Amino acid sequence: MVGLASLVVVAAIAAGAVGIQRLYADRQFSGLLAAGEQALAAGDTTVAIESFSGALALRPSSMVAFLRRGEAYRKQGESADAARDWRQAAKLAPDAPQPFMALGDLYDAQGDFPAAAEWYGQAEDRLKGQDPTLLYRLALVRFKTGAPALALKPLTDAVAKNEASADARYLLGLVQRDLGYLDASIASLVAAIAIDPNFIAAREELADAYRAAKRPVDELKQLQELARLDPQSARKVAIGLAEAEHGQLDSALGTLTRVSDGNPKDARLQLAIGRVHLARAERSQSPTDPAIARALDVIGRAVAGTAPRSEGLALYGRALYVSGRHVEAERALREAVSTSPVDPEAFEFLADAAESLRHDLVARDALMNLDVLQGDLATAETRAQRATRIGELSLRAGDATTAVQVLGRAVDGGQTSPATLGLLAHARWLTGDAQGARELLDRALTASPRDPALQRLTRIIR
Repeated sequence: MVGLASLVVVAAIAAGAVGIQRLYADRQFSGLLAAGEQALAAGDTTVAIESFSGALALRPSSMVAFLRRGEAYRKQGESADAARDWRQAAKLAPDAPQPFMALGDLYDAQGDFPAAAEWYGQAEDRLKGQDPTLLYRLALVRFKTGAPALALKPLTDAVAKNEASADARYLLGLVQRDLGYLDASIASLVAAIAIDPNFIAAREELADAYRAAKRPVDELKQLQELARLDPQSARKVAIGLAEAEHGQLDSALGTLTRVSDGNPKDARLQLAIGRVHLARAERSQSPTDPAIARALDVIGRAVAGTAPRSEGLALYGRALYVSGRHVEAERALREAVSTSPVDPEAFEFLADAAESLRHDLVARDALMNLDVLQGDLATAETRAQRATRIGELSLRAGDATTAVQVLGRAVDGGQTSPATLGLLAHARWLTGDAQGARELLDRALTASPRDPALQRLTRIIR
């Protein structure tokens, strides 16, 4: 009995020793975590990493220690070590969102938006819509990857969770704009500005949206607010150009002239004034209009100065074209489209000048380059109209194969006038598609049986 009692006492002593050791280790672990947190808050990442590493030596399964050491590594600029620790934290606590959010933040800061979207998405799978900040971050990186459709739901949920977030409303407006929901985009941007009236980026986007919606009064109001919030000459120039775009040429010239009085050597401003004179000349459609001489003078001086060269050459070439000097215009516009960064409108101006000289391939290629540059930024109607013109130029240049392709897109885009159908019928005939040509010609003749061009085409397509 004595021996048994002795064993019990020894076991109790051993158990107590183990308990004391465990208590001591727990206290030591807690102390190292606290020291790490204190060092991290003070910006001493080296001591923080040493403290968290000591904590992990005592407790290798601690998700918190890996998470916080990862943060210390990130602040120290050791991104690979931070990512390694956060991945380990995610393995140890797969239901915890914090490691996934940390990884999302890391890759977002590095500009690796697809990776950031993946990690934020995993964090969201765990939080299930409860954190509006995470929803916003997830939507933002998805938007940055060029996937606005995938950004829409988390962003809509973020706005519902936090209606007072101007940033979320603004981003929602951008997403809706890219998805083609113009009215909804305007509403979201208006809401963002209602929350933060000084939100300059939102006002800029709203002005662009109003322009796209053909609401010039609202557009000008936003541009005027921008000029009030940010009173630099560029804002007032934007107002003048918007007035010119909407046909208010006298008002535009007055706005720009007033700005010019304080900035007489500003080449960009002179280019804007030249643009208004050019618009006046184009409106009159007379090569002898005094406005064209003023446009050539002002734009020429701007091009010789510090104005963007491609834009300046594009406008100068356009002014030469309007004045009837088509050969010189084409020469200037060829230089404009070969000057980087290229001004997209130079391609359209070159197409007009080249077509007037019967340089059909030059005109066709200019329009095709413009179409590639603008992409979906141009409306479907604009692209379909451009495709019709490209097809007609291709036919004249003897490239029936390209004509069939682009005219087919034009017809699919709604350009179903008898003239367009006749062009496509001719192109199909030339490529050997006799049946398709006859079907299209029949459609065109049904709509316009006495059209002279279609009547001539019937003598070719038999």
